[in-house]
Amino acid sequence: MTSRNLGNLIRISVIAVAISGLFLCFYVIPIWGRSIISANPEFTHWFLPWLIFTWVVALPCFAVLIYIWKVSGAVIQETVFTDITAKWVRLGAILLMADAALVFLGNVVLFMLNMNHPGLLLVCILGDIFVVALALLAAVLSRYITKAAVLQEESEGTL
Repeated sequence: MTSRNLGNLIRISVIAVAISGLFLCFYVIPIWGRSIISANPEFTHWFLPWLIFTWVVALPCFAVLIYIWKVSGAVIQETVFTDITAKWVRLGAILLMADAALVFLGNVVLFMLNMNHPGLLLVCILGDIFVVALALLAAVLSRYITKAAVLQEESEGTL
C-alpha cells in the first residue's frame, strides 16, 4: 500500500469519526438524556449539566482529530519523520491525557453533587484507562518520530 493510500485512508477514518462524534454529541446523547428524564423525572436537573459536560469532554477529542489529519498529510507527502510531525503526535497525546483527567474530575464532581451513578463513574474510569493507554502510545510514538527525524537529518548530511 502506498503512502498516498494510507494517508487517504487515515483521512477517511478521521472524517468518519468526526461525523460519528457529531452525531453522538448532538443527536444520540440529547435524545438518550431526554428518554432517561421521561422515564425518571427526578433526574430532570441532571440533563443540562451532563449535556454540557459531554460537549466539553468531546472538544479535545475533535482537536486530536485535527492533529491526526495533519499527520495524515505528512504520511501522504512521505515527511513523517520530522520534528513538526512529532510535535503534532505529542500534542495529541497531551490532549488525550487532559481529556482523561477532565472526564475523571468531571465525573467525581458530578458524583459529589449527587448527579452521577456509581456504576457510570466506574465505566468512565475504565474508559479513562483506555484513553490514557492511547495517550501513552502516542507519546512513545512522538519520541521515536523525533529520534527518527534526528537520524534522518544525520544520514542526509552524510550523503
